[in-house]
Amino acid sequence: MTDAGVDSRTVEKRRRVVEAAWRLVLRHGLRGMTMEALAREAGIAKGTLYAQFADKDAVVAAVIDDMLVELDAAFRQGMAGGGLAAERIGAALAGKYGVIARALEGSPHADEIFGEHYRFATRFAAFDRGVEDEIVAELAKAGAANAATLAHIVIGAANGVAHRLPGATAIESAIRLLCRRIIEPDIET
Repeated sequence: MTDAGVDSRTVEKRRRVVEAAWRLVLRHGLRGMTMEALAREAGIAKGTLYAQFADKDAVVAAVIDDMLVELDAAFRQGMAGGGLAAERIGAALAGKYGVIARALEGSPHADEIFGEHYRFATRFAAFDRGVEDEIVAELAKAGAANAATLAHIVIGAANGVAHRLPGATAIESAIRLLCRRIIEPDIET
């Protein structure tokens, strides 16, 4: 057996575990997901699961890492789009929060899962700083008088919209509108 064969099997098992973990978390919440249930859901032995992940927190961290990749891709796609700064920033934040909303859609544990952001804050911190830095730079380039303050307001408001509105489509639409209404008067004439 080649090293590549071992690596691809390990990667496949990891993918199955992460997907199974996400399904369990959506159905039973973070507190309701056990390593035993996870091994069963992923179709692997508990020993195999523990060989890849030390504990439940390690599994949840892997789920979060995968989610961060999706969030980053959605944010970057929005920032790379056309239009004025308010439109690009709105698309980027709508993409970011849309990924989260779609991932949590239909789960009775959405509030618990969304709230876990704070428990794993260090995993999100670098991503969130990067998002903020990119928005500040975009606002400064567009001529915002106080780009950092404007970025804080826009990001905080987008976060509030994501927590309050039901459904990804409503969240994305509201965030785009929010960005146009808050950013355009400050920079685009």
